[in-house]
Amino acid sequence: MSAKALILSGYGLNCEEETLFAFEHVGLTGSIRHINDLIDNPKELDEIQILVVPGGFSYGDDTGSGNAFAQKMRLSLWDSLREFVSRDTLTLGICNGCQILTNLGLAPALDDNYGERIVAVTHNLTARYQCRWVDLKVGASNSPWLNGIDTMHIPVAHGEGRFMMDGQTMDAIKDQIALTYTKPDQSPANNEFPFNPNGSMNDIAGITDQSGRVLALMPHPERGMFTWQRDDYDHLKDKTQREGAQLPEESDGMALFKNAAEYFEVAKRKTA
Repeated sequence: MSAKALILSGYGLNCEEETLFAFEHVGLTGSIRHINDLIDNPKELDEIQILVVPGGFSYGDDTGSGNAFAQKMRLSLWDSLREFVSRDTLTLGICNGCQILTNLGLAPALDDNYGERIVAVTHNLTARYQCRWVDLKVGASNSPWLNGIDTMHIPVAHGEGRFMMDGQTMDAIKDQIALTYTKPDQSPANNEFPFNPNGSMNDIAGITDQSGRVLALMPHPERGMFTWQRDDYDHLKDKTQREGAQLPEESDGMALFKNAAEYFEVAKRKTA
């Protein structure tokens, strides 16, 4: 049986359709569920293997990005969420979802201390909403989401994407820094705008829990699934035509969703 993904919606989350499309494209089954419906039936978490909090602007970001939605989940679903992440499952937070997961303390969750918020995702240093394509390098993360991926070129779209923490926390989570912003030549962004679009400490774009199964990232892989979506598509198309080659249909973002499918396919083979 294919792994099942559940993508949350409601109160301003707005990327659920394309996120579900990504999972279905790689052969998984999934559904979109309003947060209130999940609260009414938390046992539904027992029936799925992948939980996703997608991008958007929950509650208009009025109390800080992701804060109100995270509080709703904490007050109504915490025990079920904690049980879910303790199983062999995958959890993904994209953009607003990243802010929600970090507010919940599902990442970085040092020493499996889920629920303690030790990382902030706050206002961009530019004090402006940034919508642009960025280059990313995969760090020394053990995340199944990022298995076999070295670099990514996908978009960001946020006003509060700056990872902030104290020095002790930064040292403690160094092996959980899943993605960092780089320049196009893959050299570190070194906090230089626009390569690092928000001023995030140490160019951090995404983090995991210690298991690697919970991934919180600010860039949008679901908006960079196909080559024709890329900002440099015309250049790539011309280049490959001159070389007599052909562009692949899929682009960097799709690899993340393929990894989720492969993770459970491997698990199924092991138990067969």
